[in-house]
This record gives sequence, structure tokens and C-alpha cells, in this order.
Amino acid sequence: MNKFHKIQYTLALLLVTFPILIANMALADAGDKCSGVVKDVKQASTLATAAFLANEENKEGSIRYESSAMLEKSENKAGAAQKPADFCPADCRMSEKPEVVFKAASNKFLTDYSQYDKCQKLLEETQKTPFEYNEQFSSLDQIEKWFSDFTRGKGEDGKDLYSKCSGDCSPQYELIITKESGKLSLDADVICGHERDKKDDHYELSYSYRWSCESK
Repeated sequence: MNKFHKIQYTLALLLVTFPILIANMALADAGDKCSGVVKDVKQASTLATAAFLANEENKEGSIRYESSAMLEKSENKAGAAQKPADFCPADCRMSEKPEVVFKAASNKFLTDYSQYDKCQKLLEETQKTPFEYNEQFSSLDQIEKWFSDFTRGKGEDGKDLYSKCSGDCSPQYELIITKESGKLSLDADVICGHERDKKDDHYELSYSYRWSCESK
């Protein structure tokens, strides 16, 4: 191939590949613009007691009972959840189904106690990088059992959490539940913060639906 033909070949190749390159760049930009754009729509919240006996006996009003009831409610109503008003950027669309976001945190925290500095340090660290636990379950009952053990330091994950969030420090939980192909994927993020005020002895439980944006 002589020099002239090489130039012709190169120009032809550019004419073919340049539009593809531009299209791929546009798709990448749209993907970047869409990903990470989410909106949480809070559905319900309640206060539940952390009292040992009430939770061991799974009494109404306990964290164990109320969290199970709230998780079931969140799962049962997810299919009929009302989508929020459009919040996605142009060239993006809203997800067809929301994720369930369940949160549990002490209602009140202490501000003056012997391990304050230790727990403050853990709080700052885990606010930036929460402790993460990822599991997959076949049913909501399995999630409820796992969470009950997890919050009481039982099971492999619960023991690991209590070894990291130790002493007087108190964990704050966020569970993200996604249903795909008949399986329930659970992503749990835990912030380890200040000691809970046991005089109040209640946790605030809540659940939201998280809608996300994706490229068209």
C-alpha cells in the first residue's frame, strides 16, 4: 500500500470509528450523570424499646417485634409504592422498583461518659466508612432472624460487629434490601457512635423507599 492509499484508508477508518466514539462518549456521560442520583421517600417511623426481656420474648413494642413488622410492611407495599415526582436529570429515567431502606438508631445519646473520646473517634471514622455487611437471603423471615441476631451480637456478623463497635459505643443501622430473581440482597451499613442513653432506652425505627436514576 502506497502513501496515498494509506492516507485514504486512515481517513475512511476515522469516518467509521469517530461516530461510534462520540456515541460511546455520550452514553458514558449519560451514565455518569444518572448514576448516584437517588431519592429516599420516608414511609413510616416508630419508637421501640431496647429492654432485654421484651426483646427476648419478642413482645409488641420491642425492637425485635417492631423491626420485623416494619420490614414485612416495607416489603409487602414496595410493589405499589408511589413514585416521586421526576427528579432524574435529562436523558435519565427512574428505576422501575425502589430499594427498601430500613434504619434503626438510638433515640438519645449520652454526651458525658468515660469512653466519649473513643466513641467520638469511631463515629467520625464510620460516618466516612461504615462497617459493611452483605448477605443474600431466600425470604424476609431469614432477614428478620439475621437482624435480630445481628443487633444482639449473635451469629458470625453480630459477633464481628460487636468486636468492632465495642465498649460503650452504640451501633446505628441502615439496611438496604433489593429483590432480584426471587432473592433478597441485603447491604447493611453500620455507624458506630456514642453510647445510647439507657434512661430513654428506645430506638427510632424507620423505613423509606429509595428511587434511583439510570441511563435510558
